[in-house]
Amino acid sequence: MPFPLLRPPKRHAGRRRLAAVSVGLACALLTTLPAAADAGTGTGTAAASSTATGVGTDTTTVTLVTGDRIVVTTRPGRKPTYVALPAAGEDGAIESYDDASGDHYAIPAVAMPYLGNGLDRSLFDITRLAQDREGSGTATTGTTASSDNVANGGVGGVGGGVTTGDGGRISVGLSFAPGTTPAAPAGVTLTSVSGATARGYLTASSGTEFTAALRRAIGADVAAGRRPGSTPLSDGLTSMSLAGAQAESAPDETVGPKYPLKILQINATGLTGLPATAYLQLYNTDSLTRENTSVTVVDGVARVAVPAGNYGLYGLFYDYDAQGRLSAVRQFTLSDFTVSATGTTTVSLDETTASSLFSVRTPRPAVQDILMASYFRRDATGALAGMLLTMWGSTPLYTNAQPAAEVGEIHDVIQWGATAATAGDAYRYDLAYGSDEVPADQTHTATAGTFATVHQHFAIDPAANNSYHGSLLNGFVDSYNSAGGYTQVSPWNGQQWPADLTEYLGTGDGGTWAQMASSPGAVWQYADPVTFAGGRSYSVDWNHGPLRPALARHVGYQFCAACAAGPNLTMILDPAVDSVPTHVGFYAFVTVPQHFTLYADGQQVFDSTYQDGVELKGTPTTPTTYRTVYDTDLSANPAFSQSTRTHTDLTFRYTPQTGGDSALPDTDTCFGKSADTPCQILPALTLGYRLASDNNNTSDRPIQTMRLDVGHVSYDGAGSHSRITSAKVSVSYDGGTTWKPALVVGAHGTYQVAWLNPASARGTSPALKVTATDAAGGSITQTITNAYTIAKPATTSSAAASGGAR
Repeated sequence: MPFPLLRPPKRHAGRRRLAAVSVGLACALLTTLPAAADAGTGTGTAAASSTATGVGTDTTTVTLVTGDRIVVTTRPGRKPTYVALPAAGEDGAIESYDDASGDHYAIPAVAMPYLGNGLDRSLFDITRLAQDREGSGTATTGTTASSDNVANGGVGGVGGGVTTGDGGRISVGLSFAPGTTPAAPAGVTLTSVSGATARGYLTASSGTEFTAALRRAIGADVAAGRRPGSTPLSDGLTSMSLAGAQAESAPDETVGPKYPLKILQINATGLTGLPATAYLQLYNTDSLTRENTSVTVVDGVARVAVPAGNYGLYGLFYDYDAQGRLSAVRQFTLSDFTVSATGTTTVSLDETTASSLFSVRTPRPAVQDILMASYFRRDATGALAGMLLTMWGSTPLYTNAQPAAEVGEIHDVIQWGATAATAGDAYRYDLAYGSDEVPADQTHTATAGTFATVHQHFAIDPAANNSYHGSLLNGFVDSYNSAGGYTQVSPWNGQQWPADLTEYLGTGDGGTWAQMASSPGAVWQYADPVTFAGGRSYSVDWNHGPLRPALARHVGYQFCAACAAGPNLTMILDPAVDSVPTHVGFYAFVTVPQHFTLYADGQQVFDSTYQDGVELKGTPTTPTTYRTVYDTDLSANPAFSQSTRTHTDLTFRYTPQTGGDSALPDTDTCFGKSADTPCQILPALTLGYRLASDNNNTSDRPIQTMRLDVGHVSYDGAGSHSRITSAKVSVSYDGGTTWKPALVVGAHGTYQVAWLNPASARGTSPALKVTATDAAGGSITQTITNAYTIAKPATTSSAAASGGAR
């Protein structure tokens, strides 16, 4: 029951970004700055010459006037992600985009008939709402969340434990026609009235009342044959906007004075031939800096002042039924048209031409539960903008055919998801079809050669509350959105945990997918993008323990968590990494007591109980030995019985250089990178655990086995290749008081490990301690308390029904 969106809550990046619409779980990423933290002090040369800034994951949950909630997560050096918690149910839809200032908007379809027609666009400015929420002191911050999962219980525990509540108020300003006595629309509480203006607020719960009123009004208009949005929300109400925001006086936005402005008139007719309402994104394809704006066509006409030149547009017609719910969405695009330098240019949109129904035929019976339409527009200079619409449920999508662009480029992608037609059948389809035009034929047939078969395994801590669902999010990745972040979505009703699922991932847009999983146990795992080949089978584990802090072995476009660039050095340990080396993990909406310390040549240079990483500036550009000590402690939280405490002690010797095997790939980035200052990957050791246990991280084996992989943090294979010289594993059955060595067999970083699960320890959770070294003098020691659970005797075992051991 989740869905995510895109962009940052705090600082305006000033960039245009992919617009997003989603109902379920969709997410996208934008650049952000690290959050300041408590920097420790130290002595010695390294400490005296450097400054330290703590970095960590920040999350903020904002509420829309419709009751929908958006979780905004900012990770160090990465672009923010947006997760939507739709309040409207599984037939909802959200349209989202970034405006020219960089603010991110998310507009539910139920509000569209009143956009610019009583509801001001500022009500859906996620950037502004997040800033206001942070300013009120009610934001959730720290190592408490990651980003992408949602729903009424689907998003990593969001639905079950995180609610905005009536304390999360949305303050609004209302304007009424002269002579009207201000009256509150449904769900709005007025706090003051002055003439024809008023102030008031909504809450998460009253937003559902407001949405119900929207639906009733829209449904009444449809039943009476009127344009949806004709019935006023309150007598005389002319505008409701976010308090303190200047209401838009027209659907267009002001353009800089260096361009003479010409009038563009857009006419829109609906299915019956009558004037219609349409919601558009208008692009100047000579340069997006000249025009990239949203336009609402009301009563069939919109007039916009824009610079002359070449243009394209993306538009949506929303069709509603007599209950005020979506009955269809029609995507209308124009690849190219010209705004004349003289006179008025008129463009006509006809909803009936959006008549190509998108559909997919699958080998196994399946019912659509997600549809995400992404439209990318590149201008003649190479700059990129886009719109995203995400729908949950079976609402149909129709499109109009359009050729490839004459100026710049277009890329149209429709991602489609469907669940098994029979309840209890554990399979689903997630397919994507991309084109550099908008094809006339939108019918597709999925065959075994056009999708990969991915066996997904979802593990969970036995102590976690799994009475509600988690989520598995999927987002296509291609050349149009790989560098700008990924947009992901999941079904509104989420994914049951623990469980096994067969997922068929399509290759119609290249076959590269970004995935993310949020468990009901409040752990979110992000996967690097993977290219899946049609006709092949894969297996992916999520949340498979022991969970612990770690660096990863990344692929694809990345921000480097362990890099140096000249005098800048970054070290960030993700706190809840699972068994897959390209996953990174976080605890979502859970306060994690922790302690992160960094030493340089034995002198403390950073110390924090809030952050899980640090950026150092002004570090010596001479060989330096760094040591990171990172502790986490969840032992006081009853929702966690595994990986309750971790202690990681990591040491490496860094010699500044340029080039070589440890040079970060040019496509990746790090703090301090510039044209003259490349990034160098730090030679930090990593530990990879493949414990033989089931989907409750529980084992009934008398002899416990585990594969241990010792290596170095890497990005697309770049990084230290120093020889691994030792690896040791010990197990403790008494909480770390005494330790017994395990049998470790192997070499060169790959080991098979075995130890006893004695009958006397059944039902308990042993601790593990792993130590490894490399030839360059690097070392790592990691202790995990309650690393896994030994099953109770078979008659009372709770693990048997949760999947076999792997």
